[in-house]
Amino acid sequence: MKNFLYGLTVLCLAFTTSCSKDDSLTDDLSTNLVSNRNIENSGIWFVTLFSEDDRNQTNHFVGYSFEFKSNGLITASKAGVLIPGTWKYVTDSGKSKVFIGFSSGGIFDEISEDWELLQESDSSIKLKHVSGGNGGLDLLEFGRSPGSGSTGVGTTTTTTVPSGSWKVTRYLDKDKNRTSYYTGYSFDFKSGGVITATKGSTIIQGSWKNIVDSGKSKMVFTFPVQNKFDELNDDWEVILQNATSIQLKNVSGGNGGTSYLDFGK
Repeated sequence: MKNFLYGLTVLCLAFTTSCSKDDSLTDDLSTNLVSNRNIENSGIWFVTLFSEDDRNQTNHFVGYSFEFKSNGLITASKAGVLIPGTWKYVTDSGKSKVFIGFSSGGIFDEISEDWELLQESDSSIKLKHVSGGNGGLDLLEFGRSPGSGSTGVGTTTTTTVPSGSWKVTRYLDKDKNRTSYYTGYSFDFKSGGVITATKGSTIIQGSWKNIVDSGKSKMVFTFPVQNKFDELNDDWEVILQNATSIQLKNVSGGNGGTSYLDFGK
């Protein structure tokens, strides 16, 4: 009898193990769940940027409000129509990610991915996804104000995209000159909300957009935590922008220190 019970236990364990190996990608990711932070039960969010392979597709989600629920559900609402989906935090290959899944098809298929988490706060969620096929870069950002293209606080404006290649000619972080961080990098602003910084074989990809905040024109940058590029992740007031010069400044909300960022040809 003891031998029979032991054999039955081993058989059950083997069956459980074999089933776990056949799980889908989302099931694999779910084994690496990380603790929930700012997103769940945090109120209403709007898509402020959706860039797909250098194409700005933000307008696909104009009018939709999103809510991330604590039970793993996400809803998108527009004019009384509710689109349900699922979401969760995961870690994958050492990276924090947000998995979003909708089964309704259409435009919601475009954002049903495992998104790398670049930035998360009470007012902003910034995500990116690199395609496993062609290596294309998608960017998805949520904010508290609708990305309608109007002149409201935090909404995208139609400021001319800086053309050609640029270099950082000045970066003052409060009283510290840190221009050398970006020496040798060539910056290119894309119309789809993508910005790249290239130095030799090194390519840093991030996102950028123009917004109006409290009546001030600003540029917002989001870079990965790589080669000190995350230091540029902020909303920069545009002091000057022409064909050969971009001059920006940022006043810290904490100690009131002022940083300056200039680009030139």
